[in-house]
Amino acid sequence: MRKPKLILISAILLMGGTVMFAQGGQEALPFMRIDRDPATAAMGGAGTASTESIAYSAFKNTSVIPFSQKTFDIAASFQNWAPDAAKTTNVNFGFGAKAGKNFGFALGFATQSGQKYDVMSETGSVTGDFTPKDFVINGGFGVAFTEKIGMGLTARYASQKIAKGVSFNTVAFDALLYFKPAPEFGLTAGVASIGGKIKDESGKSFDIPSSVHAAGDYTTSFEKNSFKAVLDLDYYLSGNVNAALGAQYGYNDLLFVRAGYHIGGKEAVLPSFATVGAGIKFYGVNIDVAYLTANDYLGNTITIGIGYSF
Repeated sequence: MRKPKLILISAILLMGGTVMFAQGGQEALPFMRIDRDPATAAMGGAGTASTESIAYSAFKNTSVIPFSQKTFDIAASFQNWAPDAAKTTNVNFGFGAKAGKNFGFALGFATQSGQKYDVMSETGSVTGDFTPKDFVINGGFGVAFTEKIGMGLTARYASQKIAKGVSFNTVAFDALLYFKPAPEFGLTAGVASIGGKIKDESGKSFDIPSSVHAAGDYTTSFEKNSFKAVLDLDYYLSGNVNAALGAQYGYNDLLFVRAGYHIGGKEAVLPSFATVGAGIKFYGVNIDVAYLTANDYLGNTITIGIGYSF
């Protein structure tokens, strides 16, 4: 039986445009670029050059793993994403570890569930319901060539099912270099989410959110206080530009407060928004929360996570 077009149209509308397509409809599967780490999510989504956490590095940047002070890092987070609009429930897991002095690896998995909607027949009667689902799985490694230079490679498989029998899948790759010119500074640059096109049922092709990426991190401490400033830049192959900047203040390596801002153009993968957040760390356990605001579509998004590292 021919699938009614109404099913597909309803699914896209209910998912609010940021799950199947970006704001301007230029990129498919933009959920691959959602920040799953509540610590960096609280800093506008910036922080790919930071070595502070490696649990979510498979989502962000595996080149930082050999330069991190952590040997083992595992974390999980929950996101109530765009609750006033698309409203997806996201559950994320990440793991990163060193294997020797100059090598490390990471794994990551995220699943998203959208709003349930009625499935209608061609005659307009309700025949059931359907819940859109997405997932992405990542695996990668990082290697240090010297004490200051390294690189990371990550493979990513993303899948989205927005209606019965209507799904989209792709494979993408990250390749990033890392440079540490001084103990306080970290720089990274490369490409992110490079992969093939997605075709809809009509045969129209859409790019996935591939970009040229660059980022910087500055971290300093004095007595019981620490300060971090981060900046991330993305030039998407669609022609859009995104920027994110954020800051973190820490006290006694125990309490942390964070804030940031993400800048996205009219047709960017993610729009402009502001973020705030906080965290606590004790005996290797960290609990973090991020709150996204100043955006009509993504406002009131909350990310909460817990992790353990040594």
